[in-house]
Amino acid sequence: MQKKLDYRAVGKDARASFAAHREAIVAIAGFFIFLANWIAGYLAPPLVLDSFDDTTKVIAAFSGYFESNWPVLLPAMLVTMYGSLVLYVLISGRKLTKVGDALGIAAALFLTYLTATILTGWATFAGFFLFIIPGLYLTGRFAVLPAVIAQEPALGITNAVKRTWETTRNCGWAILILMLFIAVAIRLVSGIAGDAVAGICHALAGEGGVPVVEAAVSAFFAAVEAVIYVVVLTALNRQLGAQTATQ
Repeated sequence: MQKKLDYRAVGKDARASFAAHREAIVAIAGFFIFLANWIAGYLAPPLVLDSFDDTTKVIAAFSGYFESNWPVLLPAMLVTMYGSLVLYVLISGRKLTKVGDALGIAAALFLTYLTATILTGWATFAGFFLFIIPGLYLTGRFAVLPAVIAQEPALGITNAVKRTWETTRNCGWAILILMLFIAVAIRLVSGIAGDAVAGICHALAGEGGVPVVEAAVSAFFAAVEAVIYVVVLTALNRQLGAQTATQ
């Protein structure tokens, strides 16, 4: 039977997951995601791209930026990934006696999660580099990987990737559309809010603005985006996983 992705049901599940764990989600996202991005945003200069027309130049710009700022960006990225994994574990549906259990389980799973993410990330990058459309498709197909790992930790790297591929079968484009909708909505709101705060900071402090405040605004929306993706992708995995089990 053809799988069907019910966006309304996904939204309902995501809202319920957030409501059930609101305080823990806010605390974890605030410490691991907001704080890490705030520090990185303040210490590392912003990446400015003049044009996206030349793919080679864009890749070179990102590569050069990371090489120059990796002592700040790499730790922030790893802490953010760990924080997101903790959230996936927290709302995965497993029974936890306390929030600290999610921290411990995520720590035990982190190497598996990191390795699987790197492997699928390289495959997706190859799809973008050679042909953009395959890269977009693979983004959708591998989206629920962290939710799969958090829900079924015994799978290991290879089986987690296989389970993810099976779970998202026939739904890659539908997942991608939802992810793009979330990204565009968040970026639109964060762009408006960021410009408004930057304008106020520049008006009060001059041309230099108040970098620590501007970085905080950017980090806040990064944390909001991460939380939304976690609750949505977990709901997606539950819905599609249930359909996969019945086939």
